[in-house]
Amino acid sequence: MGRNIYNVVKAPIGWALFCDRERIGGYGSNEEALEAAMALGTNDLRAGHRIQINVPGPEPEITEAQSWPARWQFDLK
Repeated sequence: MGRNIYNVVKAPIGWALFCDRERIGGYGSNEEALEAAMALGTNDLRAGHRIQINVPGPEPEITEAQSWPARWQFDLK
C-alpha cells in the first residue's frame, strides 16, 4: 500500500497536474486537471493505495483599489 498525492497548480499557461512532485500533464482549466486526477486516483484506489487530491480555491477578487501603506507613501517631486 502506498499513498499518492495529486496537486493541481496554476501554470504560466493553463493548469498543471503533479503526482508525487512529477508533472503528469497540462490542462486548459482546473476542472480538467481535477477530472484527470480523479481518473488516475481511481486506478490507484483499485490497486489498494491511498490518494490525496489538492486543488486551489478561487482567487479572491479585489473590488476596490487599495492604497499603499502609509510607510510607502513618498513624494516624487
